[in-house]
Amino acid sequence: MAISLGDRIQWRMRAPFHVQFHLEKKEEPLRIPSDIFLGGQVVRVFRSDGRLESGDRVRFKIWLCQPGDEQTGPAFIHHDAFTRARYVEAYLHGQPPDCELAGYEFEVLSAPTDEPTMTVTQLQHFTVRVPPPAKGQSIQKKSWWKRLLSKCVDRDS
Repeated sequence: MAISLGDRIQWRMRAPFHVQFHLEKKEEPLRIPSDIFLGGQVVRVFRSDGRLESGDRVRFKIWLCQPGDEQTGPAFIHHDAFTRARYVEAYLHGQPPDCELAGYEFEVLSAPTDEPTMTVTQLQHFTVRVPPPAKGQSIQKKSWWKRLLSKCVDRDS
């Protein structure tokens, strides 16, 4: 399922929890593809409604797969990324420790960070609003992506 940029921003804004946690992995072999729980002990709390703090445990269900085995719908993690991951940053909702991802908003990390790696502002930078033409002004014949690119170049100047 594709989630629009606007929806991703809303998920991040409304999620009661934004945390990083140490990913705990079971020693038993995993079936691939399959549903698994990503979980562990919270090491950083960037947002909480009071029900979750550092040291608490969280977990959420996710689809573990190889590239090409992604399902339409559930959030997924590729086996290689899961194998390398040591920490996870995620926006969550639910009743800790059993949570759900807010949208698909998670990222695997090699180490915890003092500042969040995923923010609302980060996504808002991707939203570029191209104003409609002024009254009496003709619509440019450029492709939409060329207009967008020229806006981004102008902004960086």
